[in-house]
Amino acid sequence: MKFKSLFISFFSLLLAVSALHAQYIPESDTRIYRGKELSDLLYEKLKKEGITARKQQLCRTPENNFPYNLLISIPKTVSEEKPAKAKFSSLVLVFPQDDAVSHLPFIEELIKWNKEVEFNFDVNILLTACDKTQISGNDKMTGTEIYADFNQGSETYCAVYSNLDAQKITTLTPGSAGQVSPLWLTKLVNDSLEANDFDPTIIGSFYISLYKQNLLRSSNILASFLSRGTPAVELNIKASSADKNSLFLLYQNIITSFDNETDFKEDTHYIPVKLFSAHLWLTENITIILLIVMFTLSLFFICDLGFIFRTRHSIKTISTKRALKTLYLVPATIAVLWICLEIAQFISTAFFNSFMRNPIAVLGIKIAISFILISFAYLIELRFHANKDTYTYEYLLRLSTLLNIFVFSAIDISLFYLFAAIYIIISVSLLFKKTFSIYLFFILSMLPYFQLIFSIATYSTPKQIMPLIFASPLYNILFSCAITPLSILLLRIYLRLKNANKTKVSQNISVTQIQVKIKKKFPKYYALIQFITVIVFFGLIFLATLYIRNIFRTKINFGNFSGRVIDSPENLFLQARYKDSSYYGGTIRQLSVNTSRPASRVEIFVSGETDNPVYYTTYTFTPSENKNQIQFNLPDYPPENIVLNYTPDNSEVTLIDIYAYYDREYYPEEFITDTSKSNRKVFVKEKISLVINSKIKSQGSI
Repeated sequence: MKFKSLFISFFSLLLAVSALHAQYIPESDTRIYRGKELSDLLYEKLKKEGITARKQQLCRTPENNFPYNLLISIPKTVSEEKPAKAKFSSLVLVFPQDDAVSHLPFIEELIKWNKEVEFNFDVNILLTACDKTQISGNDKMTGTEIYADFNQGSETYCAVYSNLDAQKITTLTPGSAGQVSPLWLTKLVNDSLEANDFDPTIIGSFYISLYKQNLLRSSNILASFLSRGTPAVELNIKASSADKNSLFLLYQNIITSFDNETDFKEDTHYIPVKLFSAHLWLTENITIILLIVMFTLSLFFICDLGFIFRTRHSIKTISTKRALKTLYLVPATIAVLWICLEIAQFISTAFFNSFMRNPIAVLGIKIAISFILISFAYLIELRFHANKDTYTYEYLLRLSTLLNIFVFSAIDISLFYLFAAIYIIISVSLLFKKTFSIYLFFILSMLPYFQLIFSIATYSTPKQIMPLIFASPLYNILFSCAITPLSILLLRIYLRLKNANKTKVSQNISVTQIQVKIKKKFPKYYALIQFITVIVFFGLIFLATLYIRNIFRTKINFGNFSGRVIDSPENLFLQARYKDSSYYGGTIRQLSVNTSRPASRVEIFVSGETDNPVYYTTYTFTPSENKNQIQFNLPDYPPENIVLNYTPDNSEVTLIDIYAYYDREYYPEEFITDTSKSNRKVFVKEKISLVINSKIKSQGSI
């Protein structure tokens, strides 16, 4: 009897443990859900907590079997003490569903808190589907894109998009797709992050304005808002810091700060300068004031207004007039530099196509070769030019540097600081006459350029750097303008060497011997300066490369990059068939696609003999890059069975191309040959092509 009781007790305990374990697995392993299953899971969990979420379909079908967004709207509380905001009446907090399912307790608490507190604006919490994919090329069918497109034209809301799974650091992205979020929103979110000890890194740093030139890496998600004129920023919060309490305090701070915000300045040319643990914001107004001050002070030097403070100004005035007669040397130098850059670009392009794939190193080679070529031009100029007045070159140096400030500030006002720093360095260098001191300032004047290269290389993609290497003639003209002060400073060094050699030997030898001596010694010093300059330049390039690699290793989240796609040698899972039927004298085509396994993406292209091979369908479609071809717009993680009904055009021959992308894990190890050593996730692409001849057959399958 005791044995029987013991056996029953043990069996009951085992059953209870199994039941608890069965309940625990779905809660802890929610990341296996994706697509519509993930959307359904979140919807049911919110519903269980009494939270009403509105569904927004990414792809409208009769079956509604595609993923969908979830929108929780919390309307403003009407209060006489708090009148409604005149500028922005809605704040949208966006979370991808992949993150939301892991931080659902925080989101539920945030929603309940918002409903209890009075605000004079709407708070919308949006859980987006299909935002996180490692296969590039489907940006128009993400949950954020669908939501932003649906609300296009509304200028009364702003958005904060948040990824809660950053592996290395917390970052704040204020720009994308040629647009920059206004200062008030970037500062508001950044201050909230700093107040809650998140220590954010602002992507773009000192050169946020480069987003406007498309020289910094764009976020397709953030571009969905900014390209439509909606103020938005993107947060990537470090996963180890994203606990429930920290996140709740952070977004509570963001909402209350937005509630207290009254000054909505549309400044998009601001610069964040990090001092210790906080940021100092250089606004557009500050930059303009500094530009005016710089312009006023420069008049004393360029226009020789310094005579006000000189008692004996006749000699300086005569030198200035003589220098003004040689102003043609500035555009001449720019023209020669442009030719040198074009030749250097041809050589560096050959290096890139042959063996050197590092774009930063190739860009360095391009600039170094151009300096070597311009140095040869200077050597010829110094051999035959009769003007030996160093003041002329100093005047041209100051003038070219000042012109760069206004030329590049006109392109983007934020570039003022870069060229103002170079102007100050070069102006100070004019106070020194020793060749060694001048050369040190030449090296020092390179540093602002390298700081710009650091920012571009760190926060951009190789594709964005390519236009700097394979530059158009217009780009090379701008490059030549940018480095003209450096080249004239190098000319000043050569001139100092020439004059120093002449002064040294003139005390002991005749005029004929002086000329011989200069011809013998000057090329040696010239070669030494060239050699040292090239060594220093490539040393800086090497250090820049190491620095950038360290940044990528410690700060850049490689998980955000696109995965690799490999073509499948044969189809194991993808199947497709079509069937034509008549309807009131027309043709209705039904296309059935079966993936057999959950596919990460399905792409369907229809080609015909006319510009629009599809007359009508309930699915959305857009023209593809190929002529006479359209693409059906399908979000990621589609159902395993897809049925498309559409009316084709009157083309005699129609081609339907179907692609399906699968995880590498579905295939046997020996089935896929992959020789790459990359750690990026691998996807296998299967393809089916259906050739339909309307005069031969009306249905078929593969």
